[in-house]
Amino acid sequence: LPAPQVEARTLAMLQGLLQQLHAACSHLAAGSRAFPSSVQETAGHVRHGVEGVQATLAGARSFQELSGPVLEQSRDAVTRAQLSLEGLLEHVGQHTPLPWILGPFAPALVEYPEDVPVDMSKWEGCVTVG
Repeated sequence: LPAPQVEARTLAMLQGLLQQLHAACSHLAAGSRAFPSSVQETAGHVRHGVEGVQATLAGARSFQELSGPVLEQSRDAVTRAQLSLEGLLEHVGQHTPLPWILGPFAPALVEYPEDVPVDMSKWEGCVTVG
């Protein structure tokens, strides 16, 4: 493929990835309402940063249309979003009970009274807890 076509495809792929990231961030921001306000704010900042990068790259047909500082600002915004997401994951991992994250129907977390026999063949492939 000629270089302009490769560049156009790369830019289109980047824009598609940004759309997916924005959708995930929007979902994260909506789901963060159950967490403390600091977590909600961080999720909102991540979404806002991704929206900014999307807006910057939305009209570009080639990387030459974008200046070096614009590309660097976009890269910095994505890096900040990544660090913020890592912080959110760490917070959730340290402060959220596992059954809350997995939901009440996670098979590996079902408890049975000790005197009731359990047919383990139906749980094959499940991870056990404890």
